[in-house]
Amino acid sequence: MRRLTSTLALAAAVLIGLTAQATWEPWRQPDGSSVTGDVLFCATGRPREAVACGGSMSPMTVLATPFVRSGNGDPIIFGGVTTTAKQFAITKPADATSYRFVNPCNVDVRIRKVASLSESVTLTTGTRFLARSSETLGTSEPQFVSIIATAAPSGDCAPELQYGRGG
Repeated sequence: MRRLTSTLALAAAVLIGLTAQATWEPWRQPDGSSVTGDVLFCATGRPREAVACGGSMSPMTVLATPFVRSGNGDPIIFGGVTTTAKQFAITKPADATSYRFVNPCNVDVRIRKVASLSESVTLTTGTRFLARSSETLGTSEPQFVSIIATAAPSGDCAPELQYGRGG
């Protein structure tokens, strides 16, 4: 009797599973094509519709706050940067949490926080900023920085540092 009950319960479960499979409605992309299993998809808000994650609809998109300048708004300009390290004294505004470094030079430069004007950055230390680029990074409490060009600039090399918040 027990075997008969187990067999009937198993048969009922299989029958329910097959019925559910026949009525299962798959997810579709906006163009009507099936959603494949090898890509992460995100719901669009419409019934049974999904798109590949990573675009503007993605719940995982990181929203950055805009960069807002601190202090008087003027950048610190490091003029005369060459292949010999040069040190500069700088002052960070109290409300600054980040800085934007703009490298208009035709060569990469390295910048490093140093403890005094007698310390210097080398070609293997500090943070490298690519030629003709800009980057926004978090800041510490530097009083002195040292900058060096990784190759001889063909013209004037005057990177800029702008303190602010966000970015």
